Amino acid sequence: MFIQDICSNLHKELVIPRNALEAVLTLNSAKPEEFSQCLMLCVDEMEQSFTAEFHTGGDVRAKLGMLPFKPQKELFNRVFGCGRQCPFCEAPCEAGGKSHTEHFTSIHRPQGIGGMRCFSSSKLVTAVCSSNVASEVAFSNSDTEGKFHPYKDYRSIYPDWLIQPDTSIQASDYWKYVFARFNKKFSKAYEAEPADLPFIWKSITKEQAMESLEESFKMKKQEEE
Repeated sequence: MFIQDICSNLHKELVIPRNALEAVLTLNSAKPEEFSQCLMLCVDEMEQSFTAEFHTGGDVRAKLGMLPFKPQKELFNRVFGCGRQCPFCEAPCEAGGKSHTEHFTSIHRPQGIGGMRCFSSSKLVTAVCSSNVASEVAFSNSDTEGKFHPYKDYRSIYPDWLIQPDTSIQASDYWKYVFARFNKKFSKAYEAEPADLPFIWKSITKEQAMESLEESFKMKKQEEE
């Protein structure tokens, strides 16, 4: 009954045909020590069999090189997407692969991290794209030929980007931490003035930032599922 009990307990995880059990039914009355020894012997034989099969398969790299596409490139595209970035905060597009016509990202960064600055003060800004596209604020860049354009009408300039308007969304603690820590370096890189950051951003710890990052990945995974 020992083997049958195992199959009964694992019936949801494993589908084992009855005829496949004939060779091991003799272990039904075996002692635990005898069963474990037989199991280890079977595992060793399987390992040797797989190793031999792998080595007789020829040069794997040569076979991959003969394919009409590059597997590593396909894998990179699936994992990292199309490579496009939000035109305001430079967050990467999260739409999988390259066969999509609309770009989006679930977590936008403070726009100053992407180089956006206040026109009058040249200070990097802390605003988030989701809030700006739901406001009366305007932006100006090379794509607008230096003219001010309303954020809420951003799709007339960037028709292939979808940014959900939501004034309640704030930057994640991770990006607040990054901005607070490297504010001066960002401003130097973009030849701008450092942002006026809220005091609470400066008090975020590395541990809190990492917890925020982990939570963001959990949220993305749930959305994909």
